[in-house]
Amino acid sequence: MLLLTFQIGPEAVGLDIRRVREVIPRVRLQRPTGGPAWLAGVFVYHGRVVPVIDLHQLAGHAPCPHHLSSRIILLPVAGDAAGEHLYGILAAQVADLREVPDGVPAMNSLVEDGGIDLGSTVADGGGVLRLLDPERMLPAAARRQILLAAGVPA
Repeated sequence: MLLLTFQIGPEAVGLDIRRVREVIPRVRLQRPTGGPAWLAGVFVYHGRVVPVIDLHQLAGHAPCPHHLSSRIILLPVAGDAAGEHLYGILAAQVADLREVPDGVPAMNSLVEDGGIDLGSTVADGGGVLRLLDPERMLPAAARRQILLAAGVPA
């Protein structure tokens, strides 16, 4: 499996590139009043408002740093049959593609029910790599907020 790798706080994370619609530079985001702390903001992309999740804050860290390597990774909203609605995840040090062989043993996530689930872990050389699953990373209530922000009825 080919992964786009990046950092969330101190953790190395990989996302299957087949899930990625596009990777764009960090743009100025407009922060909606009253939004949760993990919502970095929204921006207009090809005429549509796209909500952006700050993965650093979602995982309980400080906001995503303003590095040259910080990017917005655009993902299609799960369940949108037409694939028209997108949301973004804001991540740091987005710069690498890495191959992880299929069938590599993974340790399942150890997250409590309703918690933030950044995915299972696999050995990556001498370190550990989290395999981000966009459908599992948000609790149900937060997932509904993103769907509504992206214009998809929850």
